[in-house]
Amino acid sequence: MTPQSFSYVTLGNNGMLYCAPFGLTDSIDFMIKMNPETYEITKIQLEVNDSREKWQTGIAYRNRIYFLPYNENKILVVDTNTDTVEYIELKYPGQGKYIQGHIHGNQLVALPYGEHTEFDWVIHLDLDSHILKYVHLELAKNDCKKWHTTQIIDGIIYGAPRGENWEEYFPYIIEYDCNAMRYNLIDMSNHWQDYDQELLSNKKFTTLARVGRKMYSPPYCENPNFDILLTYNGNDWRSEKTGIKSTSRKYYAHTVASNGKVFFPPAGHDEDWSEMLIINSKTDKWYTKDLGIGKESKKYFAGVENSQGKIYYIPRGGCVCEPEDTWKSQGDLAEVLVVDTATDDFYTIDISEYFKDSTTIEKYNQCIIKNDIIYAFPYGESETFQTVLIFDTLSEKVIHTVDLNDI
Repeated sequence: MTPQSFSYVTLGNNGMLYCAPFGLTDSIDFMIKMNPETYEITKIQLEVNDSREKWQTGIAYRNRIYFLPYNENKILVVDTNTDTVEYIELKYPGQGKYIQGHIHGNQLVALPYGEHTEFDWVIHLDLDSHILKYVHLELAKNDCKKWHTTQIIDGIIYGAPRGENWEEYFPYIIEYDCNAMRYNLIDMSNHWQDYDQELLSNKKFTTLARVGRKMYSPPYCENPNFDILLTYNGNDWRSEKTGIKSTSRKYYAHTVASNGKVFFPPAGHDEDWSEMLIINSKTDKWYTKDLGIGKESKKYFAGVENSQGKIYYIPRGGCVCEPEDTWKSQGDLAEVLVVDTATDDFYTIDISEYFKDSTTIEKYNQCIIKNDIIYAFPYGESETFQTVLIFDTLSEKVIHTVDLNDI
């Protein structure tokens, strides 16, 4: 099968796991449903166009799951009571259109992303009538991949600037009012003017964590010198130079623990860099902890906390920009990273035995947890890597794998 066939799992309110097709190199015309107790997989046939990279993670709402289109041209809606599907056609075409939506009242609201080409349409979907409304964003400086992770507080959606342009850097925080269907753009370029004089200062921020009314966004810039931590205290946006300059593309994802700490696992573009960033939201104090892991770049994206206050990060590792003949030149990242959220102590669990039959980088981008069991569906850059990993966080063992090649 194509790499990344089914990479983004969504837990339905019926307790089943649903994956819409993504697909890196081929168009796939079905989605899959997995029973997390029996591991039985059901195929659900779809009507699709010829696009690749179709849909990512869905949004579960009552008995439905809504999958926003990435390169597809319609919202995919699955009724989890019957496994029947319907489609809501989008008026405006584009690439990499949406990656995240928010439920506000009876609406699903999503800000545009836009990969490869600029895409500027906010959508409001009425969850009762399935009527779509659009708001067009007007930006003096436009870009692709405008906002990656967004958060909603009291009906306002916030996004920190990500951007893609290598020459004119995207500077805007957005504050989008879901009720008024209006938005405010904040040009933050005066916070990092010195860095914008340097090369490769695009891709400013990718992840944005929320704890209560506070938000935190650490750097994910191509420029390794860009070290700015962006914070929101409930009223104002602020920035701080952290001094973390040892690598580019530092932090891609986050996990908010139940005790109010925020953990940003190391991504990083250098194999020997592994500094986890930890923020105590009660004090707003931050610090780093070097994990001492020297295998592969972009180490961890996917992590979730279990009922015992431990976060488990499933290995990702590697970057598509690396030539295939250099893959794993500094080892194969095949360890689950475990972090005790109370003490910040950590250790790793070697699960390399489950990857002996396939060679890939970028193993897992996303996962979910149900009853302390993690389900991670394969990302990967090679066709042979189609392993669903099922990891019990209480016994700290892989309890099952599913090879999607068999479907």
